Amino acid sequence: MVTPSDARAEPFVAVPMLAALAEQAGVTIVENCAVRGLDLAAGKVAGVVTEQGRLRCDQVLVAAGAWSSLFLRHHGLSLPQLSVRASVAQTLPMPDMPEISGVDDVFAWRRRLDGGFTLAAGATHDFFCGPDAVRHFGKYIPQMRRDLSQTQIHPRAPAPGFPDGWLTQRRWSNDQETPFERMRILNPVPNRVLLRRVQMAFERALPDLGPTRLLRTWAGMIDVMPDTVPVLDAAPIDGLYVATGLSGHGFGIGPGVGRVMASLMRGDAPGHDLTRFRWSRFTDGSKIDIGPTF
Repeated sequence: MVTPSDARAEPFVAVPMLAALAEQAGVTIVENCAVRGLDLAAGKVAGVVTEQGRLRCDQVLVAAGAWSSLFLRHHGLSLPQLSVRASVAQTLPMPDMPEISGVDDVFAWRRRLDGGFTLAAGATHDFFCGPDAVRHFGKYIPQMRRDLSQTQIHPRAPAPGFPDGWLTQRRWSNDQETPFERMRILNPVPNRVLLRRVQMAFERALPDLGPTRLLRTWAGMIDVMPDTVPVLDAAPIDGLYVATGLSGHGFGIGPGVGRVMASLMRGDAPGHDLTRFRWSRFTDGSKIDIGPTF
């Protein structure tokens, strides 16, 4: 399938630009300051407790990616979100070719502004077992039936402190250092064996480009839900909202999700039917209806 209207962007360029535009619109962005928990009064949001102190507010949006479920569990809320590792490679500049991006079951590619390519696995990913994986196993059975052959399962997280690590702290008080401070950036070691397979598949598919040389590799943890569909909803605590489980599509749909959540939090009509994105679909007996793969 070809979609000529699709756009592409350089994340390391686009995200700082979006942040700058937000600041111009009056948004205050505070970096390197973890939110430890909610400040609640009479069961309602009264603010947040950060490592630098309290901030008063009556609404909070949890959009913490792979950390969202751990943060919510701190407040007694169970969200069946897990995370998988996705590995990526950047090539050195290569000969010109049509300015297109693509994906199949083996690899995905995107032409970069510097003339190289960003390469990733088309469907294969790494999953690390942990307490939440055991707790929510039943809800992930339909997804496992579809994606098990493309999932590399590991018995534990790639390093101490990951969101669903066996030894990751799950209970704390808001005056204590939290897991969010001990690991500020989820930066797992990439799966270099998988990336080598991706590189070889890319060379076979586009032989006229010649051999590829990798400049660097990296990885990240993708937040996923049992049906690979995000949760965009109010939470069971008055004043708390959640936007998470974007399953690797956050860079593309993030601006739209932001607009929808802003409408919800203002009490305006979001302009879309959000039934598919409700939190309660995992507790009201609904069938797990799997969405697009991540």
